[in-house]
Amino acid sequence: MGKINVLSDNIANKIAAGEVVERPASVVKEMVENSLDAESTDIVVEVKNGGKNLIRIIDNGTGMSQEDAILSLERHATSKIKSIDDLETISTFGFRGEALPSVASISHLELITQQKDELEGTRIRIEGGMIKEVDKVGSAKGTRISVSNLFFNVPARQKFLKSATTELDHIIRYVTWAGLAYPKVSFKLISNDKIIIDARKCNSTMERIYTLYGKEFADNVVELDQDFEMIKIRAFIGKPGFTRTTRDYQLFFMNNRPIRSNLLGGAVGTAFKTILPKGRYPVAIIFIEIEPSMVDVNVHPAKMEVRFRNERTVYGEVMRCLLMAMQNQNYIPIIDVPAIEMPETSGKESSIPHAVFNDIQKPRENKIESSVSRFMDKQKTNLTGREYNRPFIPNISKSTQNDQIETEIISHNSYLESLKKTIINVDDIQIKARLFDTYIIAESSDEVLFIDQHIADERVIYEKLRKQIENQNVQSQGLLLPITIELSASQAESVNIAIDNLSNMGFDIEPFGGKTIIVRSIPSLMQRGDIKQSIIDLIEQITNSYEEIDAIKLQDEILIMTACRSAIQAGDRITDIETANLVKELFNTEQPNLCPHGRPIIVRMKKSELDDKFQRK
Repeated sequence: MGKINVLSDNIANKIAAGEVVERPASVVKEMVENSLDAESTDIVVEVKNGGKNLIRIIDNGTGMSQEDAILSLERHATSKIKSIDDLETISTFGFRGEALPSVASISHLELITQQKDELEGTRIRIEGGMIKEVDKVGSAKGTRISVSNLFFNVPARQKFLKSATTELDHIIRYVTWAGLAYPKVSFKLISNDKIIIDARKCNSTMERIYTLYGKEFADNVVELDQDFEMIKIRAFIGKPGFTRTTRDYQLFFMNNRPIRSNLLGGAVGTAFKTILPKGRYPVAIIFIEIEPSMVDVNVHPAKMEVRFRNERTVYGEVMRCLLMAMQNQNYIPIIDVPAIEMPETSGKESSIPHAVFNDIQKPRENKIESSVSRFMDKQKTNLTGREYNRPFIPNISKSTQNDQIETEIISHNSYLESLKKTIINVDDIQIKARLFDTYIIAESSDEVLFIDQHIADERVIYEKLRKQIENQNVQSQGLLLPITIELSASQAESVNIAIDNLSNMGFDIEPFGGKTIIVRSIPSLMQRGDIKQSIIDLIEQITNSYEEIDAIKLQDEILIMTACRSAIQAGDRITDIETANLVKELFNTEQPNLCPHGRPIIVRMKKSELDDKFQRK
């Protein structure tokens, strides 16, 4: 007997399901796409326990006859294409005929459908790919698909599912994508009998953006329409001051199909690289219309990846569109600098003294003294405090190549040994200067310390907040004018989950209707910079970090995020007294060497190494 076997349809469907159905959101995606292909104008998505227990999609599309409904459960049965030539002009979401049979093979599925001209509908019940029941029922026009016990017969895949919260977040993201692509279709997402998204029919994408993200978001994006030779681009680009901490708000659509594209992401990154600070990402929702023959959507069964036939042209024209956005007067803020009014001379000698003209024509002398010179000229600042054992600090050692200074991390064993031999007295540390409004230079008995002011302050604030929480004595600061923030559906769910942790840290946050929250108080240590933007960034980071996280770890993550947002930033100018206090507080923390993220706070260089560099003996 030969070794090669033909797999049964049941096994083949399970294998196909592994590619098509990764998680509950994959089921939602495939079923919603079928609804859109069926010309639905109202789509309801209902899930329970993040889609693990139940996923139900209800639409008012064209529906199916009983014959077509049964046939749709067969592999590679589709109404979208008939010949190989149709692959060159695909304009629908589905065309492979794999989604429905794949989902049915790994779940308990019930399909109820009725065409508009029929008096009764068809009900089919399937378990693990096997049809258990087919009968006639009364139903509304359209299709209703209920999927329960997902992956019940594939326990290995079931183990890889994340928490219900995480799975729901993926579903929210997809429904949001679909809502943006089809503003004239109403979408409703219900989770555990609670409405998460209720996007009614709109006349434009901008209206849908307003519905899904709120008024403030819509007011801070600029719409552009550009027709190029090969493609048409419609983009909604965030204004320079309206940025995010992640790329989650860079969404791409090709012929209304949500896609992931490194090509388009690279174009956005390149265009905005020189105008946005490090760690900030632009909001960019980009729709591309292109001839179906110029793009291949048959790259992966999930159909989220595409290949453009002429990638260079697409990249270049997207770049041109983004550059046009930057040149738009509504996008680039204009700073009006009033011109100096010169008196009219009319050919006559002016009565204004020459000294006045000299003052106007000559540039003002620079009277701003650098931070370094101030520190070098002033009396040395001594710090008082306790002694501490020198901790695990990156050490600047001699390089063996090109005489470059390299950072050497002390090994754990040598670190423990150094604790026995070396003790630094804080009284011996003297502040010498600041560099680039970012680094503090201090001197001890035999070495120079380079201290990053941002992460030093982050460590100080983190430990203060942590001790306040441990002592149940968190100091909160009420806001004179409460801050209202409009959230996306994902962010609203994240805040709802983390609300107790945020309250324990000194935030007073309440629902304010819909997906809007109102912030009435904040931790007293959170006083720097744009408080509203810091809270928005904090919520974004929570939304992207709560996956499979317990309450204690979530609280620590929020502590770290809050400390980071509240700390002195790189580039902030601080006074001599603030500098001295910061260094003193840093060396009184439990861990002055590393920030809560694990980055080194201090880099040191021994005097002997400087002597070697200058060839002193």
